[in-house]
Amino acid sequence: MVHAAHGAVDPAIQAVIGAALARISAEGALIEPISLPDENLLQMFHAHWMTGAANRMAQVPLALRDQTDPGFTKAAAMGAKISTLDLLAAQSARARFGAEMDTLLQQYDLILSPSTAVLPFAAGQEWPEGASMTRWTDWAGFSFPINLSQQPAASVPCGWVRGLPVGLQIIDARGADGRVLDAAEAVEALMIGDSHD
Repeated sequence: MVHAAHGAVDPAIQAVIGAALARISAEGALIEPISLPDENLLQMFHAHWMTGAANRMAQVPLALRDQTDPGFTKAAAMGAKISTLDLLAAQSARARFGAEMDTLLQQYDLILSPSTAVLPFAAGQEWPEGASMTRWTDWAGFSFPINLSQQPAASVPCGWVRGLPVGLQIIDARGADGRVLDAAEAVEALMIGDSHD
């Protein structure tokens, strides 16, 4: 079972990721389940994202604000309501989470996860049509935590569901961008090889 920091994971994605991990394991990798450090990651991310949106919106001339993306406008309005104290608390939590992720990645060579919790959907939508979601963070529970912790990550195609690609996210320690790219190249070659079998 694959768990995101927030939101449910499509069972079809779980199946593809499970098969990809089994293939990687068959090549000799030792794969173990982990849990991310215990923080309220969604609340922490929203504090950063929404206040950033509010700050950017404040720079848009009033006459042009009705032309901004509705989702961005809503995020900016929410960010304007977040207090300085709450933002400072979120910044402290982010620093703590990043340090905890650094410690975790001293114990493991890489962290592997789905890239997203849902299959690709139509451009211009914030979430899949018909889904019971309220923000894009409902399906991005594997990526926004890594934005917060600032480890390098890459997404590699690892399978298909109904003709739609599924991505495997590869994460390493801060500063280890080269190792992430090397691992991504190796995993992609392995998955392409499998698709030609």
